[in-house]
Order: sequence, then structure tokens, then C-alpha cells
Amino acid sequence: MIAHERDEQIAVEKYKLLLDLWKTEDLNKTNQLQMLMATNSLLVLAFFLTGQSSWIALVGFLFSFVWILSLGHTVYLQTHWRAEMEVLRERCAGNALFQIQSAELKPSVWGKVPSRYYLLGTPIVATVSWLVVLLYTLFK
Repeated sequence: MIAHERDEQIAVEKYKLLLDLWKTEDLNKTNQLQMLMATNSLLVLAFFLTGQSSWIALVGFLFSFVWILSLGHTVYLQTHWRAEMEVLRERCAGNALFQIQSAELKPSVWGKVPSRYYLLGTPIVATVSWLVVLLYTLFK
């Protein structure tokens, strides 16, 4: 019985650590998405103020591409940590702490859209848009 209690205590500590890591990345991805939008807004303004400079379009393309990689990494980490938490939840089904993650909630229409779609979709759209603008400025 002592070994089982010790295993559950270790599982609780691991779960708390994973949850903290997941929460930290959640804040990071929100900040990254906001910075992507702010940077692209400034670049669009600069693009038109400089008379549609191809350099601005190139910078916009590069920034947006880097954000795809950064947000993709964040989504990967959160998916990995959530899967680890799910393993612990299934292993210790009797412990109420592990049931936090599996709350049966009826999400609204907006809550049904997984964050990875807009987290990766936004920089992909921005990257493709800047690439089109870059090609337009180079070949006009």
C-alpha cells in the first residue's frame, strides 16, 4: 500500500509540473500571436508609407515564417504535455485532481475551434500574403 501511495504522490507532482508547463506555454502562445499581429500591422503601414517597398514585404515574409515555426513549437509542446497529463489521468482515475482536465463542458461555437488551427493558420496566411506582396513588388 505504501508503494502505491508513493507512486500516486509522484504522479500528482508530475501532473502539477506538466500543468504548470502547459499554462506557461499557453501564455506564450497568446503573446506570440499578439506580437505577430502587431508586427504585421506595423509592417503593412510601413509598406504603404514607403511606396510599396519590396524590402518591407521581404521582412514581413521572414517575420511571419519565423512565427510559424515558433507557434508550431508551442503547439507541439502543449499537445505533448496534454498527452502526458492524459496518461496520468487514466492511470490515477480515482484521484479527483486528475479529473480537472477532463471536465465535460459544452463549448460555444467559438470554443469548438481548436487553438492550433488559428495559431498556425494566422502566421501561414500572413506568410503567404507577404510572399504574394513580395512577388508582386518584384515583378510589377
